[in-house]
Amino acid sequence: MMDPVHILTAFAICSIIGIPSYKMNVVDFSGLLSGYVVGMGVILFTDLKWFILIFMFFFLSGAATKYKYDKKKKKGVAQEKKGARGYLNVFGNGLVALSLAILEGIVGGKIFFIGYVASVATATADTAGGEIGRLSKKNPRLITNLKEVPTGTEGAVSLLGEAAEFLMALFIGIVAFIMGYGYDIIIIAASAGFIGANIDSIIGATLETKMEWWGNNWTNFTSTLIGAFAGIVIYSL
Repeated sequence: MMDPVHILTAFAICSIIGIPSYKMNVVDFSGLLSGYVVGMGVILFTDLKWFILIFMFFFLSGAATKYKYDKKKKKGVAQEKKGARGYLNVFGNGLVALSLAILEGIVGGKIFFIGYVASVATATADTAGGEIGRLSKKNPRLITNLKEVPTGTEGAVSLLGEAAEFLMALFIGIVAFIMGYGYDIIIIAASAGFIGANIDSIIGATLETKMEWWGNNWTNFTSTLIGAFAGIVIYSL
């Protein structure tokens, strides 16, 4: 049975972050509630170090979404609802990480942490890096055939976006390293996160554009799952 103090502490931490984020339109109400589920779940089944990583995803993604929002709005590529993310986006990006955190708490094993970091790195690279990529002055190219397409096209990539994705994934690895994990976590996070973010673009250019029921949130979920798997494979090499 979980310690009530632990539960209240987790709730308080998520409230300190979540309520101001809701007021600043970083998340809508459903995003706030789902953020409690993901954030508290990570804290209760693991520890604050794991939570800091998922928080960095939330912070960087929120900041990147708000960055030059009006400019992105004029280009027609801004996140809807003034940038506020809903529950589908939260779960699409965080469900894999939450599942791995729960497995760590129940089963234990370094492999779950590796997958967790890689999943968070993928989500951060795709969301935050993608938001920065939308500001590229040049039209992006479709990842499947490299043909020039309008900004905002699903599966489109740019040099700015690719660089931002890699740096975001690298940053997650550096944060994990600073918290006491081996230097190899930097390589794993940067590599797996970058791979996962580009898998997201490939899925966006294929399944998401051809299957009506396959939305962006399914793409996010799948790419974070593949990113986690890629991280585990790289760790095993």
